[in-house]
Amino acid sequence: RHIEKSKLIERFGAKAVQGDITKPDTVVPFVKRADAVIHTAAQMSPEMGTIDRQAVAFLLDAVAQSDGLRRFIYTSGVWVLGDTGGRIVDESAPTKHASPVVAWRPAVEDLVGNGFGLGITAWIIRPGIVYGGPGGITAMLFASAEKEGAIHIVGDGRNHWPLVHRDDLADLYVRCVEQAPAGHVFNATDSSRLTLRAIAESLSRAAGYQGRIVSTPIAEAKAQMGPLADALAMDQEVSGVLAERLLGWEPRHRSLVGEAEALYRAYRARA
Repeated sequence: RHIEKSKLIERFGAKAVQGDITKPDTVVPFVKRADAVIHTAAQMSPEMGTIDRQAVAFLLDAVAQSDGLRRFIYTSGVWVLGDTGGRIVDESAPTKHASPVVAWRPAVEDLVGNGFGLGITAWIIRPGIVYGGPGGITAMLFASAEKEGAIHIVGDGRNHWPLVHRDDLADLYVRCVEQAPAGHVFNATDSSRLTLRAIAESLSRAAGYQGRIVSTPIAEAKAQMGPLADALAMDQEVSGVLAERLLGWEPRHRSLVGEAEALYRAYRARA
């Protein structure tokens, strides 16, 4: 992320090295000595998809030449499943209706699946909307509240957001590397069924704005945010039960609404 955060990383026992997703060759020496590579990086730009595909192809080749266990996890996301239309879907759901903002990602998932031909043990994890700590989606919503006196949402808020706390997501990565059967796709969600309106109102109350929210029509939001607006307005109910069943994964955080006040404290305490 940022090299100045390397001391924080190392405080938790890791060794920080500097790399660049647009220059994946910078990490090859480390990949070749690693047992597993977990790819969570992204460059937020119009070239995001092209950069990611090139990086994954390069990393897969490097992992195939590793002296370690040759394990690779690709971080996708539930937005590849598109609007689920009021249905709860699992990993078998098609990706042909992926949100436009991640329309490139199913092809990268296919590339990861081809890693078996290189002797790689690979998995795909599709996190829901990640929350927890001072950043992420909740920080964006809290920031809008501080600016406008209400939390801004796209659409009327009746759509469901699939969620996962960052600590539970980290636990799933570890379980996947250590014990997952090869080749699986795992949806990383807490299986809650909260609407965007319920989420926004709880965060608004926690921030001291009495649950006030402001709804922006999707067309207007698209003019400001581009295809991201469509993704935020999707109605998605996504099951994370497969990881629970196969890996014993048990999300400890099952309700963003119940943690709204703690999330606001973390946001206010950010550096």
